Amino acid sequence: MKRTSYVLLILILPLMSLTTGCGLKPSGPPVGANLDPKVTANELAAMAGTWVYERQVTEGREVPIAEMETSTIVITGNSLVRNVNKAAGQSLPPIKSVISVDPTANPKQMDDDADVGLRISRRLGIYRLEADKLTHCYDNTGKQRPQSFDSPAGSSFVLAVLRRPSK
Repeated sequence: MKRTSYVLLILILPLMSLTTGCGLKPSGPPVGANLDPKVTANELAAMAGTWVYERQVTEGREVPIAEMETSTIVITGNSLVRNVNKAAGQSLPPIKSVISVDPTANPKQMDDDADVGLRISRRLGIYRLEADKLTHCYDNTGKQRPQSFDSPAGSSFVLAVLRRPSK
């Protein structure tokens, strides 16, 4: 093989894997894809708005509320944006996701397709919506859906308890 062909092969193969979907988008349909769109739209409408953190447990570690108190989640339609602010006042770039829900499952299920740069990462989760409180538990690796609202030590689960801000 000529040197030029070898160099082209090294440069083109990684690009081909990206353009053919290898790691770019999650495989398979998200939860709720088989439901009446009105059912999911109504649930997403009930979840719409700005949410602030009451509590977060990440992989078994309780995150001090001081680290989360100015961070928000904003849900509009099937768009979810995490605005993360560190305790020192630093803002991180927003994390934008497309969410899909299945409000007929028990517990209710949510797929969070987060844009993490060069790819979309699907986080499998469950949620509970109670008036002005949203509890969401998801797997940071996207490998398994939690069965309960818990984030035990050694797991890859994140438990977030959110509330609508007071007016």
